[in-house]
Amino acid sequence: MSCRLLAAAGFLLLSLTAAAGTLPVQRIADDVYLIPGVVADAAPANRGRVVNTGFIVGTDGVIVVDSGANHGHGEAILATVASVTGKPVALLINTHPHPQNVLGNSAFAARGIPIMATAATIVAMRTRCPDCLRSLERSVGAEAMAATRIQLPDLVAGSEVRQVAGRRLTLLHAGHGHTEGDLALFDAASGVLFAGDLVYRGQVPHLSESDTAGWLASLQPLRDLPIRTLVPGRGPLGAAADLAPTGRYLAQLRQRVAAAYRDGRSADEAIALAELPEFSAWQGYAERHGRNVQHVYFEIERDDLNGRGKARQ
Repeated sequence: MSCRLLAAAGFLLLSLTAAAGTLPVQRIADDVYLIPGVVADAAPANRGRVVNTGFIVGTDGVIVVDSGANHGHGEAILATVASVTGKPVALLINTHPHPQNVLGNSAFAARGIPIMATAATIVAMRTRCPDCLRSLERSVGAEAMAATRIQLPDLVAGSEVRQVAGRRLTLLHAGHGHTEGDLALFDAASGVLFAGDLVYRGQVPHLSESDTAGWLASLQPLRDLPIRTLVPGRGPLGAAADLAPTGRYLAQLRQRVAAAYRDGRSADEAIALAELPEFSAWQGYAERHGRNVQHVYFEIERDDLNGRGKARQ
């Protein structure tokens, strides 16, 4: 499909030929680029490159969003930026503490590039990243993870507006959602939202560190933005309306599991009672949905025991 047709369909999308050592990159708006991840779970074949990363070219520098799954991934992201612009990288932003998003930090730190994340992401990385690094090495292999080390961010962000490299960036941290430290990034000039893993498209969300009631609440501030292009954490580009399916999955999951819990069913029994056919074609449904049911069951049980159940329906 030609760029002209894609633009007419609502996307400004330009696929650029990847040079040696770089990754496929798409121009999704003026001076805004996407490096798409594979819609799959981390495996040797994809080297853990399963999340969307991207970058914004400002007047005097570049802002990169997420650093990838390992040192080599971070190096490839930097090489891709350099293939598009000669401007220096001014800032790396980690959207949340999952290993596929942050274990490329070492490549940026080696060049003295500042790294920003929420305080909660920094704490979670310090606590979990040693185990996450070992787990990802088992998933993708030692060769892919060579030279990877844990590099914590050195700048703390919250919900705020910042001027970085001549771009006006709105940062949104609504609390514990997909993880404790989710940070979404909205570029005012282009209308592009980098949602991190608060938004999935075509893939069942990973809930292992989530608070699903908080996640649903975190989506509301995103809906209030004048979004022209949505970059989900995983899956293809979308528009503002594509915020909805993630919220629908989480809301229906909580409703089904809450009903099973109220009926006195066990967590194992709830799995069969909380099938969601609307999402059964999403990548990872067979592998992850049952675990997600159990995660939500224990969330609801914990809220019930703590007297918070009604407040978080």
